[in-house]
Amino acid sequence: MDNDLNLSIAQVIKKYGLFDNISRAKAFGQHFLCDASLLKKIVSCALPLGNSDIMEIGPGPCGLTRAILNFAEKRKVICIEKDKKLKPLHDNLLKYSGANLRFIYEDALNVSVNDLDIGELTVISNLPYNVGTKILLHLLEDLDNVKSMVLMFQKEVAERICATHGTKNYGRLSIISQVLCNCEKCFDVSNRAFFPPPEVQSSVVKLIPKINRPHDLKNLEKLTAICFRHRRKAIYTILKKTLPGLSQNILDSCEIEQNMRPEQISVDKFLKLSNLIFG
Repeated sequence: MDNDLNLSIAQVIKKYGLFDNISRAKAFGQHFLCDASLLKKIVSCALPLGNSDIMEIGPGPCGLTRAILNFAEKRKVICIEKDKKLKPLHDNLLKYSGANLRFIYEDALNVSVNDLDIGELTVISNLPYNVGTKILLHLLEDLDNVKSMVLMFQKEVAERICATHGTKNYGRLSIISQVLCNCEKCFDVSNRAFFPPPEVQSSVVKLIPKINRPHDLKNLEKLTAICFRHRRKAIYTILKKTLPGLSQNILDSCEIEQNMRPEQISVDKFLKLSNLIFG
């Protein structure tokens, strides 16, 4: 078995025939980054790593994994991969890297951070486009051991995560993400940086869990689902129809005017409103 570390990522992709079946690759949402300097730049967004272990979701041909290992030192690096076709490639990396590296062949949506033998965790991933939002929401369910997350999304999704109230991209994803984390878009990535090139542009986002964050979002999720289903209507009109017992005093206590639309209401005000309405 030749050492794949001597090959470029493009050569690895060719060696293992990762795009011999294009329809299969699309089903897994696979678009691979081959630019070593860009991969290093993504990992740099997570620095300093402190004492945290590292988790990568969807390592694919391990371009980002290699970049992570350059910074990992003796830390544990756990890679979650759904596509078992990649196992021979990963076995090669396990054999020659000498790193404290582990691959778990499972759908990331079925993996809980609590089930992994790790301490403080940094998540660094180029997420598959087709499930990126679902994976983010899954990760947000349990942030107790998470130090930070550096994740690549389709650009439009990244803008929704980081959007501020009063902007067109602001919505449920913005609120759920920002009530739990400080969110920052690090940089954009051209579709030309991928093989094969996707039709969309991408962005890297850094999320740092807040210390004083709510641990039960059921009420906030319920409220934002109601409100953003009718995002062009006034908040009072939406809630009065859905919650007939709503008092104007509740909106006043949150400093929310009757004619404000959902996208005009800040994260903190939505959280306060959900607590007052649902208790």
